[in-house]
Amino acid sequence: MLENVIKIKTLSSMEKVFPRTEPTAVETSRSMLQNEKLNFQIALYNDAYDTMKRNSIEIQGGLAPFVSVRTVEYVPGTYFPLVEDEYYIKHELTIYPDVLKPLGSLGLVLPRFQWKSVWISVYNEQGLPTGSYPLTFTVKNEAGEVVAETSYTVEVVKGFLEPCDIKLTNWMHYDSIAHKHNVKPFSNGYYKVFEKYLDAYVGIGFNTLLTPLFTPPLDTAVGHERLTAQLIDIKKDGGRYAFNFAKLKKFLRFAFKHGVRYIEFSHLFTQWGGEFCPKIMATVDGVEQRIFGWDTSATSVEYKEFLSAFLPALVQVIDEMGIREKCLFHLTDEPQEKHLENYAKCRQLVKSHIGDLPIMDAMSHYAFYEQGLVDIPVAITPTYQDFADHNVENLFVYYCCGPAGDSYSNRFFNMPSQRTRILGIQLYQSGVKGFLHWGYNFYNSAYSLCEVDPYAVTDAGGMFPSGDSYIVYPTKDGVDLSLRAESTREGFQDYQALRLLEKKIGKDKTKALVAEFGVDKFNVYPKSLEAHTSFREKINMLIKNS
Repeated sequence: MLENVIKIKTLSSMEKVFPRTEPTAVETSRSMLQNEKLNFQIALYNDAYDTMKRNSIEIQGGLAPFVSVRTVEYVPGTYFPLVEDEYYIKHELTIYPDVLKPLGSLGLVLPRFQWKSVWISVYNEQGLPTGSYPLTFTVKNEAGEVVAETSYTVEVVKGFLEPCDIKLTNWMHYDSIAHKHNVKPFSNGYYKVFEKYLDAYVGIGFNTLLTPLFTPPLDTAVGHERLTAQLIDIKKDGGRYAFNFAKLKKFLRFAFKHGVRYIEFSHLFTQWGGEFCPKIMATVDGVEQRIFGWDTSATSVEYKEFLSAFLPALVQVIDEMGIREKCLFHLTDEPQEKHLENYAKCRQLVKSHIGDLPIMDAMSHYAFYEQGLVDIPVAITPTYQDFADHNVENLFVYYCCGPAGDSYSNRFFNMPSQRTRILGIQLYQSGVKGFLHWGYNFYNSAYSLCEVDPYAVTDAGGMFPSGDSYIVYPTKDGVDLSLRAESTREGFQDYQALRLLEKKIGKDKTKALVAEFGVDKFNVYPKSLEAHTSFREKINMLIKNS
């Protein structure tokens, strides 16, 4: 072995490694349940050479076939919220570790005088055999000489995580897939790429998928249009509508085949109040054209007639496919109290055709639920208590470009990973029925005025905090996960582990453990990756011994 060439240490997955700062969250062992994904990092520092390229990592040990290796790459953090608190890593515009990339033709590249993080995952979907497994990681240079070596021990604990029993959704943006991969929405070529996005989505832990009946009226400037992403083919001859649901059925079957369990149909009215119609395309007397959009009132006679024809036909398809229990509907995203009257009109129009199929919407005002206007309210986390105090049974929560202060969980670049991961334990403690985030792969500027390069423009054109609008990165023919996506998955696994423990020792005892750990609502929790790791190890040992 070449001496004193590379410094090396194994780290927690919850530390973000920066080039000029020596990482400190050393971790040499962890336990995991048989079918969960265990992540940790190997940090390396090149102290002797110019940039070293084409380095390799050899893995030895009983779990070696189940180990994957990715490098953690940097992207610029360029905009952050004005309201912050003490639980941030940095408050400055700089580069942040986020993109997780497989080793390419250059191998592992180690720039001189910089720390470099390698992301290690141990996972087997079918489950790993129990036991303690030492792993050895040997770094070799281009000439095949050993330049560094380290080890890490994994204990596989008996127990299988069950699928999440709550609904987890992160809105897919179908126009962004089309733009970044130059494919026509829902063509055969599109599905080849979409499959990669969907597999990554389900792999993170999301189980509910936004489905574009029509181009979703989300984050679109008034009078502006996004690329058409519509699954319903419509013909209008005279005053009569005809609908072809073949594309929708194909989409739904594809989604269910790839692990999606629930469907949320895209919003039937525009964002922020539901005053207008979504963009809807149809063939009218043989010519394709837009028949509804910003120029049509949501409560116009024309749109009422359209929904009166469309919604019963959609419900018939839902029943034919036997998916009634899997479907959710949206009216408008983030309505305010001033929109109560209009929201009530929209609901009455839709409910008269969909019956007991539930309506869910992101909103911050309890009045909507109090007046019976929404079946599943999705409260932004700071307003969770307003709904919980009234014992709302079907309560979901969400966060987006806020909250940013008061220690609330979120997923911005400059937040510690533990602040992102803590969401899973909070979901368990609160007892909510679901979680929603708006941006899985939004590669547009705010209001969708133009496309952006997500590797260079991480703030939606200076409008959203860096990290808010996506957690995956487009590649040539697919998608790479982010560090934040893995932190989100770890949070969901924490939730699943607590549910598994609950089945063994009971809900009261499990809740008591969470309270003892210090989690309360959505902004009180131990702000420490060490405390978080210790708590999860405690849960694993209780599962092992129960």
